[in-house]
Amino acid sequence: MKIKVKPEDFIVKEILKLQPSKSGKYVLYRIEKRGWSTLELLSYVRMKYGIEIKHAGLKDKHSLSVQYGTSLQDYPVIKGNGFLIQKIGYWWGELGPSDIEGNHFLIKVRDISNPALLEAIAEAARGFPNYFDEQRFGSRTNEGLIGEMILKGEAEKALFLYMTNLRNTDSASMKDLKKYVKENWRNWEQLENLVPGQFKPVFRKLKEGGSFLEAWGAFPRGLLTIILTAVQSYYWNLLLSRKLEKEAQFYLKVAGEKLACKIGYSPEELPTMGNDDHSLQLYSRILQEKGIEKLRIKELDFKFRSIPRKTFVQAKDFKGHVVEDELFPGKKALILSFMLPPGSYATMLLKVGEACYKKMAGLPGFEPGSDG
Repeated sequence: MKIKVKPEDFIVKEILKLQPSKSGKYVLYRIEKRGWSTLELLSYVRMKYGIEIKHAGLKDKHSLSVQYGTSLQDYPVIKGNGFLIQKIGYWWGELGPSDIEGNHFLIKVRDISNPALLEAIAEAARGFPNYFDEQRFGSRTNEGLIGEMILKGEAEKALFLYMTNLRNTDSASMKDLKKYVKENWRNWEQLENLVPGQFKPVFRKLKEGGSFLEAWGAFPRGLLTIILTAVQSYYWNLLLSRKLEKEAQFYLKVAGEKLACKIGYSPEELPTMGNDDHSLQLYSRILQEKGIEKLRIKELDFKFRSIPRKTFVQAKDFKGHVVEDELFPGKKALILSFMLPPGSYATMLLKVGEACYKKMAGLPGFEPGSDG
């Protein structure tokens, strides 16, 4: 099974609850992109055009996606390589997650040997665990999550790995920059002069004698939020997995963790980890196992918000059919169409469906009692 072979294989469109207004404080934009993550694109637009666009959700760079955003700045259209941002009207406030009805997906799953996989994915669409998927953990390295290192008090290690860890998606110039940072670590003045503008305050803080935790406090706010809330999502996955352990039909591996899984539905919710005493008590066992005695975030002027999240999710209006795969001769492809609520992952539906298919077919997988 292969997904995202081409951006057109994975099309996702945000569905707004609201209709654009003819007037309002904010300009409402439609953002169409391919080959860009949401943060990469909006950061580029901010630096090149000086326009700050607030978004409601994050969309993967390996897709063709449509989403929306709001800004106080008024541009009729902004167009570039791989993106088109169009003004579609106005709205009275900044766009937020509560303004999104859901996301509609049109996906082509390639390199299929047995079309029975479609039946298994359709079964999973009735209800599957609402785990955060790998896309949420882009700050993960072979040594773990960057955010978790910060919470453990390993601020220098976290910063070093974030600034030097090579990724397959890095451009040649980015790889050269990371190599240079690695070779000149602790030469803060030289690094301040070399790194992109958004990271200069980080190395300036170190040059002035600040601690590594203070340097994280000078980090670009949007990136720091994503790095820390990735830990929040990671721990939510662990909490749900432990809740499902006794009922597990099979297991999935996400961000290095084996997670208990079953097909079904429940309206129950679990809160993400917050700063409040009740939340910290709920996550106390996980924090203890991870060696975190306290959340080192006051120094970063950051707070975890405890938000209820559905433990299971259903794919609405699910439709699917089998076609020939023009890229993989002799193989089939699945064309899938469905809608998910905001914050849920289509890739998780596919993973659960594939694991369900292996179970139905008696193929080896992450069965209960196996070590994965």
